[in-house]
Amino acid sequence: MASVHSISLLSEAEFGCEHLATQLGQDVSTSEQFKSAFIKTHNALSNFPRSMDSSVKQNGRLRAKGFLKTKYTCLTCSEAMSMADRKPHTEKTSHQFYMDSRGRAVYCQACSDFVYDHGLERLRCSTTESALEVARKRRFSNSSADEVYIRSNANKRPCAKQGVRGLFNLGQTCYLNVILQTLLHDPILNTYFLGNGHQPHDCTASDCVGCAVAEAFADFNSSDKAEGFAALNLLLASWRASPTLAGYQQQDAHEYYQFLVDKLHASTEGHREGHEKGCPCFFHKTFYGKLRSSVTCDKCGNVTRTDDPMVDLSLDVQVQAKKRAMGGIGPSSTPTLSGCLDSYTSPEKLMAGVYNCSHCGGTPQKATKQLRIRKLPAILCMQLKRFEHTFSVSEKLEGKIDFPLSINMLPYTTVPHAKVDRSRFMYDLSSAVVHKGKLDAGHYYVYCRQGDEWMLFNDDQVTAVTEADVLNADAYLLFYNLRSLASAPK
Repeated sequence: MASVHSISLLSEAEFGCEHLATQLGQDVSTSEQFKSAFIKTHNALSNFPRSMDSSVKQNGRLRAKGFLKTKYTCLTCSEAMSMADRKPHTEKTSHQFYMDSRGRAVYCQACSDFVYDHGLERLRCSTTESALEVARKRRFSNSSADEVYIRSNANKRPCAKQGVRGLFNLGQTCYLNVILQTLLHDPILNTYFLGNGHQPHDCTASDCVGCAVAEAFADFNSSDKAEGFAALNLLLASWRASPTLAGYQQQDAHEYYQFLVDKLHASTEGHREGHEKGCPCFFHKTFYGKLRSSVTCDKCGNVTRTDDPMVDLSLDVQVQAKKRAMGGIGPSSTPTLSGCLDSYTSPEKLMAGVYNCSHCGGTPQKATKQLRIRKLPAILCMQLKRFEHTFSVSEKLEGKIDFPLSINMLPYTTVPHAKVDRSRFMYDLSSAVVHKGKLDAGHYYVYCRQGDEWMLFNDDQVTAVTEADVLNADAYLLFYNLRSLASAPK
């Protein structure tokens, strides 16, 4: 991180950015005038409409009315404007600070980014009558441990980080946001959608999910935008494609991922519906693998093999939890992803009546069943099954499950281990989706890899995190990317 040069570290920590420090560090009259404008604008925007009341149709696609288009109010002259008008206004008037209509956050045009200012945040929490009185006590109090910590540990950071944009929650749509963020941060999908992939202007399908995702990629990667955006077209296309998704009730992120992959596959020209015949399309090669089920008759040794398409691996965490309770996991008390994969691919005894052996005259026989991965996809999704439904009760399994930043999937495949280049089966973690709350009411957020760094996306709130934060998460969905596409296993 760059060192502070124009102002002291104390001012940087106290005022948020050097431009705000200059504004609030002027004479008392000018500083008080700015704070009064801040309070007035903050209170005026408290009634800004945020509901999804209506939409209009333009060029055959649904567009949101003004409630989705964030307005910015100048804190100097109180003029409200769109994001596009912000820069021309600053160039014309030299006014640098604005407040957005959604989160009422302060935007510094000189930094081209939102800035957090501790003193102004304290004004928000004060009543209108006492706000200015609180503002006059601007200096840090030595009795506040939090303020001392911020003052001592703040550093100047680069503004408007490229490729980091949140997604507005449109009403219980966090399940959509986490899956879309996962796709938006995948380099394979970026190459496709930002290259010659799905082109909305050439597509004739109505309410096409592929078009909506392509628009989201274009919007997300727009160089002149840094704030969050709303994936309204994707939400509406999803509603029309699946009645069970329509409405503002909470949905399962894993089920939405399966739905989205299926619709992306269907949106590709020349795709094949029958998975048993194989499909040459991009999405089938990227998301779909093959799972082999082998059933061996315990009496005659006959083996029956069946290959089925797979878009993810649903791993039973309950099995790991029971083994842990019985002391079967070993010295570690925490279930692991490798343990879940071992359980998933371990032989399973089938009782008589479940399997009829063709070599034993079609009679019921005891047998052993085993699952193995015959073909791995480029993007591998693994669901840690935290939700359990029985006839009497539905519950969520809480607790951490250890997972690595990189994993070798060779031991779980049908490929013989001897004389095989293990590097061809290496996968690296790209995203981790977390569900917080109860079974029927909760919230999703996601950790995504951004270059060499990790970001936490909680709807439109974005926070830089460490690898340790990611690995300590109570993950529900894990997304791994094949490390080397050139040497991908066939």
